[in-house]
Amino acid sequence: MDHSHGSFLAALMVGTAVATSAFGADEIRKEEGTLPSGFPYQISLPSNFNGIAISDLDAVTNLKEPIAVDLLKKGYAYIGTGRHPERMTKHDPLTELDAQAAVIDIFNQKFGKAKHTIQYGCSGGGYVTLAMAELHADKINGAVAFNARGTGGMAVANTWLDLPFTLKALLAPNSDLMVAPVPNSALPAAYDAWKPILEKAQATPEGRARIALAVAASEWPTWGSINDVPPKPSPDDLDALQKAMFKSASDGLGNSVQRRQLYDNPAGLASWNTDIDYKAFYESGASPEQKKIVEQLYEKAGLGGKNAIATDLEKINAQPKIKGTPEGVNYWLKPGRTIAGDIKVPLLHIHGLGDALLPPHLADGYAVAVKKQGHSDLYRQAFLDAAGHCKTEVSEAEAAIQAVVDRIETGKWGYVDAEGLNTIASKMSTQAPRYVSYTFPTPFNRAFYVDSKHPY
Repeated sequence: MDHSHGSFLAALMVGTAVATSAFGADEIRKEEGTLPSGFPYQISLPSNFNGIAISDLDAVTNLKEPIAVDLLKKGYAYIGTGRHPERMTKHDPLTELDAQAAVIDIFNQKFGKAKHTIQYGCSGGGYVTLAMAELHADKINGAVAFNARGTGGMAVANTWLDLPFTLKALLAPNSDLMVAPVPNSALPAAYDAWKPILEKAQATPEGRARIALAVAASEWPTWGSINDVPPKPSPDDLDALQKAMFKSASDGLGNSVQRRQLYDNPAGLASWNTDIDYKAFYESGASPEQKKIVEQLYEKAGLGGKNAIATDLEKINAQPKIKGTPEGVNYWLKPGRTIAGDIKVPLLHIHGLGDALLPPHLADGYAVAVKKQGHSDLYRQAFLDAAGHCKTEVSEAEAAIQAVVDRIETGKWGYVDAEGLNTIASKMSTQAPRYVSYTFPTPFNRAFYVDSKHPY
């Protein structure tokens, strides 16, 4: 499927562009402008170009960040767009894919086709990377995705529903705290109302236990954050583990309440839990380690053990459930807004295990989709023992890019296990890389595929 719509010529006719005329020593030739669709774009081509172009949804924003700076220094071209200025109100991944394809076309026409074009990105850019490997594989040779949102908006919107829903049911079931939808006009008051509830709960043993239960039932990471990454807790320190879960819940809640509009604004409420059994979710989705933490916290608080946990899970199920809207749900079912795992180029998919914005189970959901499509030979997955969202180190990114380049050139995967990636990354930096071997102990409860059942 090709969504480019003649975007190269249109961009040259309607977009604005500025470019240098000649190379000097260590010079970077640049072009920047705005595509007809409203996306800003930039192309940076170093004088020591190594033949590899890195395309990124966030190339405008990240141009001066360490990863881009080092890639350019080492001879990679760095090209792509910025986020659309109306993204929070009119988010459509299809237009983001078109924009990447348009910039690649501009690069090819003006500077010649790169030996290899690698789609790269994190978060929304990570999702675009996955989707480019499926829908615009004719534009790229390989792909590297960090902390992506899996098969698309539906999986994320539902994940972002579960955490605030379970927290409200356990901490303030009779309150008017907003879960979903949360219209733009309700912010920031809607989130401000949550803060004292969470802080009050964290101040009591009972509240701390229930916060941990909500985290586990929603498949949020134990050691999780978005920014302000805390130290990793010792697995034997119950208080430190709970504090880490509180941070994971706080960051996840703040994002879920304040940014779910990204998925609801285009067409309507895109989440539902009318058919969800949170007791079953806890049993099937919470890791054995999280269950142990929750049980210990319940006992320590004097609430009792597994029976008390089961009672609280039934309280969650007894809360009035939330229905999505037909328009909101169906908007995200369109191919490209939900992707199928039908990749056609080598793809290395990496996720930080402590991401509290896009929990790591989203990566497992996508891996299952790729396997369903029979493309496991093109796909590899890796993990970083890291909290925070998109906190990738330069050496970790460059090791992943090199692994994909090697796969393109040799036709087989090389050092894509944790040891191999760490070895390559260590040669690029004095900072210790954080790749780690990991297998999900439980399935992703909110996995959503093109053939998944939904209310509408």
